[in-house]
Amino acid sequence: MEFNQYADSALSSLLETTKFLQEISDDVDGGEVRKLLEEGARSRLENAEKIIELKTRHKGLVQEMQVARGESATVEELGRNWNERRNAVESKPIDTKNTAEYQSFKRSIEACISKPEPEAIDSDEDVVPMELSGVNVFSPYDPWTKALIRNPVRNKMCGHIYDHEYVHGIIKNNIGIRCPVAGCGNKVHIHPAHLIKDEAVKQKIILQEVQDTQSDADEDDDEDANEEVEQVADDED
Repeated sequence: MEFNQYADSALSSLLETTKFLQEISDDVDGGEVRKLLEEGARSRLENAEKIIELKTRHKGLVQEMQVARGESATVEELGRNWNERRNAVESKPIDTKNTAEYQSFKRSIEACISKPEPEAIDSDEDVVPMELSGVNVFSPYDPWTKALIRNPVRNKMCGHIYDHEYVHGIIKNNIGIRCPVAGCGNKVHIHPAHLIKDEAVKQKIILQEVQDTQSDADEDDDEDANEEVEQVADDED
């Protein structure tokens, strides 16, 4: 699995834990779970900040490695250029809290710990489709399986994307399934009529798959380059 997928999976797990505690606090009469939810949310925000910082720094390192390789005619020159660029990236401070990804994550956490509104009647006639602000609606990964979506459908009640085969499989014999995306305020149970094909999202996912493949190839190249640099260092010793 590519580095960013590991990081995204970790961020998703932090949100899922928050959502789980939110659902318990809604069902359990008492303040202990609510307290755990709110205190844990602060810790998960701190962890998310560290993960997003790692993602940002990793992206910078990958980019600088490519630049170093393009500027270097020999392995020795590559070693010097890479060390200079790596040190520059690692010493550069990152204002993680002002990144769009952190702000989006923070809004999703805040949506989880906010006081719940009275639950709407679960009836198609009484439901108005909505797009929730503060929640990252598009993700190329299915919220249940965490795998790359192959055939996307959009839940028109909240805008979130699922894999067609998986979501239809789980709601076929279970009418009590709600949107699993952390921070989603949609309380309406998923119904087949709510799921619509989204060709625009499908094109985004295809692009994401191409980018992931390219990123994996770049990381393989980076590993080869690092091995070359290490070999040069060993030879110099």
